[in-house]
Amino acid sequence: MRDRLIYDADTKQETPVLSSWVSVEIEGDNHKIATITRWVKHEEINSNLVRVIEGPALSSPGNYRSYDLYVGRAGAAANPRGFHHWLARFIGWELPTLPGADGRLSQLYMEQVFPLLFVEQRRGWGGIQAQMPYFTGVTDVRRRSFEFLLDLDVGKIEAERLRLRAQEKELQDEWRTIVRAFRELVRGSGLVPVRLPDALTVTWPPEDPPFLAEGSESKWISISDLLLQLEIEHRDLADAIVPRVNVAEPETEERLSASLRDLEDLRETSGYLRDDILRDRNELHSLQRRLDALREDLRQHQDIVTLQRLGSADIDRLHGDCPVCHQQLPASLIGAPSPVHTLSPEDTVNYIKQQVELFEAMAGDTERTLSAKEERWAALRSRTSELNSLIRALRTTLNAPTGTPSIELITRQVQLRERIDRLRSINERFLELMGNLHRVAVEGRLVRSALKELPADRLSAEDRGKLNRLEASFVQQLHGYDFGSFSDERLRISDADYLPRRDDFDLQADISASDSIRVIWAYLLGLLEVSKQVDTNHIGLLVLDEPRQQSAKQLSFRALLERASADAKDCQVVFATSEDLESLKRMLTGLPHTLNAIEDYVLKPVTE
Repeated sequence: MRDRLIYDADTKQETPVLSSWVSVEIEGDNHKIATITRWVKHEEINSNLVRVIEGPALSSPGNYRSYDLYVGRAGAAANPRGFHHWLARFIGWELPTLPGADGRLSQLYMEQVFPLLFVEQRRGWGGIQAQMPYFTGVTDVRRRSFEFLLDLDVGKIEAERLRLRAQEKELQDEWRTIVRAFRELVRGSGLVPVRLPDALTVTWPPEDPPFLAEGSESKWISISDLLLQLEIEHRDLADAIVPRVNVAEPETEERLSASLRDLEDLRETSGYLRDDILRDRNELHSLQRRLDALREDLRQHQDIVTLQRLGSADIDRLHGDCPVCHQQLPASLIGAPSPVHTLSPEDTVNYIKQQVELFEAMAGDTERTLSAKEERWAALRSRTSELNSLIRALRTTLNAPTGTPSIELITRQVQLRERIDRLRSINERFLELMGNLHRVAVEGRLVRSALKELPADRLSAEDRGKLNRLEASFVQQLHGYDFGSFSDERLRISDADYLPRRDDFDLQADISASDSIRVIWAYLLGLLEVSKQVDTNHIGLLVLDEPRQQSAKQLSFRALLERASADAKDCQVVFATSEDLESLKRMLTGLPHTLNAIEDYVLKPVTE
């Protein structure tokens, strides 16, 4: 269809392909008929363009309305001008939107449902849903397509559960992002968020709400109390009469001395705190190194347990180093007998796990303590900077001409105003944070309530009824198709993945190639039969390309034809086969059918 066409079966004569296309006439859910054309090769028209004619242009040519759609491009299943979007609506499908492995929502595509309706010759007979495309990233797409086709409640419930879990994950990520951004905002400001949870909390606001605090001497003071103190101090300074230098000189000298003493105390406290921070950093580094060593020990011992459970006797050689300091041990100590009863590998694994949990808790506590000390150190550095500025202002005041207003008092007012404004700005961001967390918590509470309201049982009574019908049809067909790998007494359709199983083992993994073909016949026809008994999304169409694979017996193929002929009432079952025509006619004797025998090649040059 793209390059050269061999059109004569006898002479193998070829002709170059100038243009080729496929046209098909279909009837939709609303009994409307449309003719669809897609070009394979054309000088001007791309193969991803599909032309839809609203009418039976093949069986009854006429002047019908037509329009062009596209396929093989992003949006073909979601946008109004996408062909798959049009086709889904034409046949009455509303394809679900499901979360993918990366958490993003993705639509179930028609190409993922049609392996249950159309089996192509070259790759389609490798198993049930052998040609399943995975490009959308939808998790468990085989199950999802089955659930959609049979219109199972579990599919809708599971889709809703996955959607809610994806929404909950988005809320958790949003919560962590908001909190992390605020922690970065206040880092270095001397303020520490107290009781601020890093993970989504739906019980909001908590009994003990979060607050911002600043380290003051040996205690923490909340930002609200701190702002109140600073506002009172600033108001007192603003109401005070600005003294002149000659009047305030004794008081200024006294305040300079006090400020110098305060500065010395701050520097001493800051030095002690800096040493504490360095010690905590070293301790945290040691804890992290110890955790790395414990995790490596855990991995090695888990490997030993695995080998032991598999029957290995080679478990005597464990470590050649000390489990505490990890220094190499001499050979004389490693092999020395000891009367002390040692732990079994399983007990050792449990012990190391407890050690890992303990050291992780210790590392977390140390990290939180270190963060609080660093913020307190930042507050001390900020206070030191303010004191230095105040001391400079006091000295300038003392050296100023007589009668000059007190520079120190003005400096204190400016510093207080700047500090109050800075703290107010951070407090406003904190209140904004509380509002955002409240919104996320409310949404999270609604999502978790919706999750709890979903049915606990995975399959509803209607779902089990459909699966039971499929199982009965499947087993009955296999019996009729002369399935010979083993008896059909323990065959069933799995409630978990909806595939045929025998004693919880995949049926197709342990049967002959010809029986594997029979399984596919029975399964796909069983889906069609279920759709005739109960409501499903099956469109009543089944197309099998060369169904007699792996030299299946004529007896089995005859039974398949009988079953398909009976199922084709009010449905459409299409077989394409290269079976000998006379043999095929004998097998079709007495069966309602329509036979279209094509001589020579199917594709021929257009002579018009």
